[in-house]
Amino acid sequence: MDGLARRNRDFIDRSTEVLSTISAFWALSLAAIFLYDIIGREAFDSPFLGTHEIVGNSIVGILFLELPSSIKRGAMLRTDIVYQGLGEFSRRMVDSTTYVLGILLFLAIIKGGWEAMIVSWKTLEIEGAGAFEVPVYPVRTVIVLFSAICVFVYMQLLYFTLTRHVKPA
Repeated sequence: MDGLARRNRDFIDRSTEVLSTISAFWALSLAAIFLYDIIGREAFDSPFLGTHEIVGNSIVGILFLELPSSIKRGAMLRTDIVYQGLGEFSRRMVDSTTYVLGILLFLAIIKGGWEAMIVSWKTLEIEGAGAFEVPVYPVRTVIVLFSAICVFVYMQLLYFTLTRHVKPA
């Protein structure tokens, strides 16, 4: 493997793991909000205002932060019964086809979400009413940005599969 490909691979590996760690801390923060809401509601009759809005927007953010790492590790859904029975060439073809479909999927998400993201930033879109409001534009941005990162991860996997830098699982 040449130096540029190795540095690119190392950068993407480190980046996806950092994103995965951020998503884990975000999920832990949600657990703390749940706990605070439950204790506040039951013990003090004072729930945490905005729990629903925060959780609703956070789940999408956590998912898209975790996606690049899941793709990189090969942890996406797959039926292994048929795949394990294939030869190396056929596995490479299946993997390559999967990577191309992943690229197309995330490009479609970027295309479909781009204008909504721009409008959301222009209007400073919020969700919720009354006591607690949550901005929506950061979540829309996370969806578009991390879809782009997923495209790059899939492109890297496709490159390494086609150039035989990795063996199929």
